[in-house]
Amino acid sequence: MTGSAFAGSSGVLDVPAPAWIVNDATFFPQWGTFLLALIKHGSIETVRCPEGLVLGDNEFGLLIEGGLFVIDGQNRPDARLMLIEFLKRGDLLTSSPGHSSLLQLYPHSRTTCLVVRDRTFEPFKADFPNWDQLLFQLKAGIAEAYEQATVETRGRDQDRIRRVLTLMADHPTSVDSKLGRQIEAGKQLIRDLAGVQKRSATRAFRALEEDGEVSFHGYKRLFFKG
Repeated sequence: MTGSAFAGSSGVLDVPAPAWIVNDATFFPQWGTFLLALIKHGSIETVRCPEGLVLGDNEFGLLIEGGLFVIDGQNRPDARLMLIEFLKRGDLLTSSPGHSSLLQLYPHSRTTCLVVRDRTFEPFKADFPNWDQLLFQLKAGIAEAYEQATVETRGRDQDRIRRVLTLMADHPTSVDSKLGRQIEAGKQLIRDLAGVQKRSATRAFRALEEDGEVSFHGYKRLFFKG
């Protein structure tokens, strides 16, 4: 598949650079070259719930449409999931943050990514030799987000749920409404992402509703005013 046909059919060339690249005087001028190499050697992959996107050591991607939850659920002493980030269009993907456990990538809804797999990794690097430096910065950002999430999830279960709601409300998959930010998600997904047990989550949801921070409408829709 040629680069021009690929870009024309998917609109990949319109994908914005991540904020951390935009603010980097070294990498931002290279964004166009990086994107062209990614288009040349990558392939479009669509992920749907409840599937996860699995990436190997030499595999990475670019989120084109939808949203991916970055979750740490391995080797945690309390056996709780921890939501690290909620990736959006233009974010780069890797499951290896530079520490012992691999992160899991799960879609919020139908999500499309441009992925470089192991078989095309070396040809990609030949076209974009600065990948190692870019990857170092990417992993540093993930490690920082991981540490921040670790600190933010030490609070009460209600605070853990509020944090998940805030991340989801800030994501482009949510929309403004008169009742607050409309989020397409059910209580089970929210409590799983927050790492909160059902009984405690029920109390936390009730308290948030009584405070007017959240209102639930149907099985998988809520409005958040936090």
